[in-house]
Amino acid sequence: MKRVLAAAALAATFAFGGAASAATIVLDGSKEIRLTLNDVSDLALSFSLDDAAAGYTNWGGYIKWSSREDGRKDRDKSSKACLECGYSGGDWKLKYDPYSDPNNPYSDPNKISSEPNKTSTDLKLDFGKTLKTVYVWIRPTWGKGSVSYEDGSAGAPDIAPVPLPAGGLLLISGLGAALLLRKRGRKAA
Repeated sequence: MKRVLAAAALAATFAFGGAASAATIVLDGSKEIRLTLNDVSDLALSFSLDDAAAGYTNWGGYIKWSSREDGRKDRDKSSKACLECGYSGGDWKLKYDPYSDPNNPYSDPNKISSEPNKTSTDLKLDFGKTLKTVYVWIRPTWGKGSVSYEDGSAGAPDIAPVPLPAGGLLLISGLGAALLLRKRGRKAA
């Protein structure tokens, strides 16, 4: 009976979904990503440089987004793919120069920059309404760092939900298989 209840709990977990999407990804100037998000109204992105970097480092790039898979704006007539043609989502520019930091005792006083180090920044994309599907293109143009994101799907499932009739059929099939295995185990004993 415990196995049957465990199977039912597992089936219910898969049938009724998960939470909002979130991840952290390391990117460099030669690698880009494209996120496909469902049922979202906004997207929070956090960019950061590697804290373990010992020397001078910088990282930057830009964001484009579209509700069309080809990357274009909604009213574009063309259907040819163009990831550069979507809506602008902003950009990021980060740097760390240990020798221009006034708090670093090894800094050369003649080389201290008037522009302070900036090792992290946040961007928020607000799509204005909840979009069924949105494609976000994160394009680094130089350097290396990481990006973390969390979408505003407010608990939308990460996996496609199983329709209720199919979920019921799946549950009944699982229970039937568990009972069959139980009977088979008794006959063998």
